Amino acid sequence: MAVTLGFLGFGEVGYYMSKGLKTAGFGRIVAFDRAFADGGPFARTIGSRAEEAGVELVPSLQDMLGQADVVVSALPAKYSLAAAGEAAECTTAARLFVDVSTAKPSEKGEMERLFAGKGILFADGAMLGPLPTYGHTVPILASGSGAAQWAAMMTPFGMKIDLAEGPAGAASSIKLVRSVFMKGLEALLVETFLFARKSGAEEIVLESLAETLNVPFQNTVRRMIAADLVHAERRAFEVGESVELMKDLGIEPIMAEAVIRRLKKSAALGTREELGGVPPKNLPEVYEIWRTKGHS
Repeated sequence: MAVTLGFLGFGEVGYYMSKGLKTAGFGRIVAFDRAFADGGPFARTIGSRAEEAGVELVPSLQDMLGQADVVVSALPAKYSLAAAGEAAECTTAARLFVDVSTAKPSEKGEMERLFAGKGILFADGAMLGPLPTYGHTVPILASGSGAAQWAAMMTPFGMKIDLAEGPAGAASSIKLVRSVFMKGLEALLVETFLFARKSGAEEIVLESLAETLNVPFQNTVRRMIAADLVHAERRAFEVGESVELMKDLGIEPIMAEAVIRRLKKSAALGTREELGGVPPKNLPEVYEIWRTKGHS
């Protein structure tokens, strides 16, 4: 029986996953994104990406839920619980709901309870790598009542889904711990290269860091610094979830809170909307934006 996959939100997650799955032979994919339906600043990007990936954009949440057998919610974490609650109240054909946001573990557990009351399985998915690099093969940890079914369904199409022991929220806990380092590294790179740029030493610093780390690091540096201009707000929220979890465990989040301050400074530039959600292609473009915005 052919399965229809539905995306709730069609940003980078929906685009890269759909594009890869279609290449791997997956069938029908539909998506609902309120930013597209409302004609907001990202509508053109969403529309062109959906066309490229072979995804059908539908006009409402109910339309998507009425057609999809499996739903993947790929919204920013601050919207994910409310969206899950709205979806749980709709008439749906779905038998499995997956949330791949960075919502905190307690919220993933609440989502699972919402859908359990409707007889729908739930999977908490945590992506552990950059989507532009891995596409739909990005390493994913999954937990919850529907994790094993999701993995069995998507593995034949090349997705790499490992199961985390425990209920919904277990996978996200691992993701949030890891996020303190990964998102902290991004913030440190932005600050370092602001300093290096004003010192006229960015290429020397880049080469020196690559040699010190003894890995082909340049592409990672360029990708992360450019992505900061469109993802800083979402990433600041994500590390905020990490801070809450650290406090719950009695850990003082000194560096994590510093990461949030730096990311919020980048978010305040307002470049996400100006760029239509698409990062600059190279560092000179980033430097020009920093210069015109007075970023320091």
